Amino acid sequence: MPEMQYCYCCRVHHPQSEMRLFPTRHGERWRCLRSIEAAAASRQSRDAFGQEQSRINRELARRQADFAHFSRRHQDSPRPTG
Repeated sequence: MPEMQYCYCCRVHHPQSEMRLFPTRHGERWRCLRSIEAAAASRQSRDAFGQEQSRINRELARRQADFAHFSRRHQDSPRPTG
């Protein structure tokens, strides 16, 4: 399994071969090549990339919230004794 790095832009892990250290105001952070290339594109392309990434992040957050809710419901429910 390839070593993975967390992309602060996408908020997901990518193989390290797809990552680069990117300078920010707060120091260097790992960022995927896809997000770096999108940032270098035209404003319209950047906006489209940002909107798509926001949609992906919202869906991921919704799924995580659903899973947490589902997990809590099953932890709190009484277990049948047999």
